Amino acid sequence: MTTTQAPGAPQAARPSGRDRAEWLILPANFVTYLGNGIQMMGASLLVLEEQRTALSVGWLFIVMAIPQVLLSVLFGRLVDRFDRRMMCLLCDVASALAALSLPVALALGASTQLTAYVVTFALSLISAAFNPASNALVRERVRYERLGPFNANFSMSTQAGSLLSAAVGGFLIQVFGLMPMFYFNAATFAFSAACWVVLGRKPQRSAEQAAEEGTQAGTPTGGPVKRLGVLLAVGSVNITVSNVLLVVLVIQVFKQHAGIFGLVDALAGVGMLIGAAVYKRISARVSNLALAAFGFAGNAALIAVEPFHIASLMTAIPFAAFAFGFAAISSRTLLMRAVEDSRSGRVFGTVNAVSLAAGLVVTITLSYLADHRSVALAFWSLSLLIGVVPLAAIATMRRFYAAQERTTAATTPVPQPAN
Repeated sequence: MTTTQAPGAPQAARPSGRDRAEWLILPANFVTYLGNGIQMMGASLLVLEEQRTALSVGWLFIVMAIPQVLLSVLFGRLVDRFDRRMMCLLCDVASALAALSLPVALALGASTQLTAYVVTFALSLISAAFNPASNALVRERVRYERLGPFNANFSMSTQAGSLLSAAVGGFLIQVFGLMPMFYFNAATFAFSAACWVVLGRKPQRSAEQAAEEGTQAGTPTGGPVKRLGVLLAVGSVNITVSNVLLVVLVIQVFKQHAGIFGLVDALAGVGMLIGAAVYKRISARVSNLALAAFGFAGNAALIAVEPFHIASLMTAIPFAAFAFGFAAISSRTLLMRAVEDSRSGRVFGTVNAVSLAAGLVVTITLSYLADHRSVALAFWSLSLLIGVVPLAAIATMRRFYAAQERTTAATTPVPQPAN
């Protein structure tokens, strides 16, 4: 017996333009994180060599955060009014020029510390526009039903770029010295810009094609966008705070050397990569809301056992990162599916600003707690934050998504036997 597909049911054919977009966005994201990691490593070393204080490096990160906190919302609104691909292209060209200006200025005799701060500020200012533009471009070009797998691949490319940045940066310093790092960073921005050129303009669609895409679940689900933004913001805060607390825990509390900290960081990256790979295999069978709840709960529980001993830290952190991978990818996918394409720039710009601002506040608060009480108490406070806030938000969204699933099941056409 054969079956025919009911009118309006999804077709097997895939729009080649959007699949091609994935192959261009992912390498652009990879080299961006590779270059950003190298840039911050190089700028930190420059400042540290001249000032020899941890505070001078801390100010570098504060300078990096300020433009994105203040301007991400404004740039997000502009993203929704202009060509997103062109904004990404212009941002990468400007970033390449800014990265090149650092070694050139130093060669001309400029102040090392001032130049590092100014270039970092300029790159952060450009990033405040690039982040919402790139996220909105993903929402625009990646097919709706591919958002989950794509976000898993996006997370893998992010982690791979971040992990390799330390190795590539260390190799460049060892073989060529510090200055070539900044030329390499400029080259990564140029490569990313080339990806946007090759991507081309958004394909024009007829009214019939747009309507057909809508029947293939390509329309936004709507729903609690603000609460979904909270999930994504909490994940970002988790990364920011963990990066600070882990340094203190490994170096000061456990009295380990930098090599052990590098190993801990690598274990976390590997855990995230495996989590992203597993997500791709199970996301079609398990709802993103359930995966997000599992991810945040598991991550919070494992964070709580990390400060007991170096052995518990190294055992728990890859599994904590594995769980966090589920939380981060599911949250990002839920938000992308909920928001309208025409508003995606301002939504992701707002989330980026809130994430950075909250990250600064929580980092300062828990750092004070670690300095004046104990590092373990700071970890347990972070665990409580990660466990309570996202899970409370998820609990309030269960009814909405349950109703949405019932509606989808009721309206999905059933294949009919052919005559």
